[in-house]
Amino acid sequence: MKLSKAKLIKMVKPKLEDLGFTEFKDTKSGSQGLFIKRINQDLYLTFGLTIHRYYDSAFTGDFYLSKNTIIGAQWGDIPKEIYERPSFLLTNEERSLYPEDNINVKGSYDIWWDGSDEKSVLDFLRVIELTEPRFINQPELLEKIEQSEEIKILVNHAEAVKKLVVTNQTDGLYSFQPSKEVDGIPFVWFKASEKVLKESKEILNAYTVIRLAADAYRQYILENIKDN
Repeated sequence: MKLSKAKLIKMVKPKLEDLGFTEFKDTKSGSQGLFIKRINQDLYLTFGLTIHRYYDSAFTGDFYLSKNTIIGAQWGDIPKEIYERPSFLLTNEERSLYPEDNINVKGSYDIWWDGSDEKSVLDFLRVIELTEPRFINQPELLEKIEQSEEIKILVNHAEAVKKLVVTNQTDGLYSFQPSKEVDGIPFVWFKASEKVLKESKEILNAYTVIRLAADAYRQYILENIKDN
């Protein structure tokens, strides 16, 4: 039977929450489950689940480390290394425990786990716990994140959106608002997002409005969790 998004989230959610992640409803990023944790005041670790297109019960996940929560955002000078699968953070000895059929066409391990096998799911969660600190504790990567001008722009946009929402300054005319609720995010966030993008003369369309609104909203939620 094909592994469903709901079943996968149910299996991994308790452990990911134990590791400090918060689940967010997400229908736009392409992930089959989105979990995020605030590493410090400026840094977020996003983890997206991925179900294989062709193998019914196979799944994996992706780490994304940045000052935003837009998993997969890697344009301009944003370092490619901020987006990585846990299997590529294992040592050669650790990878040797997995069968040969987990080796991809480039000769590197891209491990997929079996959602129909409880032991495989537990192994996946063990690997997440093992590799997370390796991923976030990379001084050179953290420096690249600090130096990225594109990331600074994303940070500034999200901060501007949060400020507009908190101060209730979202009056105006809008052209790119969603017609219905998106992932449980209040409509005010989309208004603030469109306003910020328009004033910043950034690419403005329905997609960019939702993307920025979701990022700012998730950051806001995580900031309040951390502070309470």
